[in-house]
Amino acid sequence: MLVHKGPRLLEFIGKKASNKSLRWLRSRNVEVKLEQAVDLNSTSDGSQVYRTSTGESLEADCRFLCVGKPLATAWLSETILKTNLDKNGRLMVDEYLRVKGRSNIFAIGDITDIPEIKQGYLAQRHALLVAKTLKLLMAGGKESKMTKYVPGLPIAMVSLGRKNGVAQFPFATLCGRIPGWLKSGDLFLGTTRKQMGLKP
Repeated sequence: MLVHKGPRLLEFIGKKASNKSLRWLRSRNVEVKLEQAVDLNSTSDGSQVYRTSTGESLEADCRFLCVGKPLATAWLSETILKTNLDKNGRLMVDEYLRVKGRSNIFAIGDITDIPEIKQGYLAQRHALLVAKTLKLLMAGGKESKMTKYVPGLPIAMVSLGRKNGVAQFPFATLCGRIPGWLKSGDLFLGTTRKQMGLKP
């Protein structure tokens, strides 16, 4: 059984990927309960029965808590950057990944308000661009020579078990063994290590 408090699975990517994942899970007899949360404090010692936010009781042999972590940017509201945070707690950046209104403060990764899926490989692209920009500026280069950041395409791959997955590309959404093979091989660790100059 899978309990999810959102209206659909994989809310961070497109609806097609979400729907394909839901169909895949249900085809394997996984009961999916949407728009509910499990109260982990609702069980007593030794009991395997949990209560949901709708009052339903669920029995489980084991449980896995899988939740996203909220942005840890609250501390920024007490700094000079407090006026640079958007309503979601992200730093507003310009096309060069500079914090808006600041000429020498840059931001990369999930903390930025760039309208793209927040993924590690995109944070790496941010870092490479900012490093290049800092080298240029430190060498006395002109701002007109700075490279603009182009947001990443909505590409995502999610494992569905050991051999299957769902993949969202700009041109298609796939579900099954091919995306599973692409994602589950080494979770792209070999590629990332190679990009960083490390042995795969």
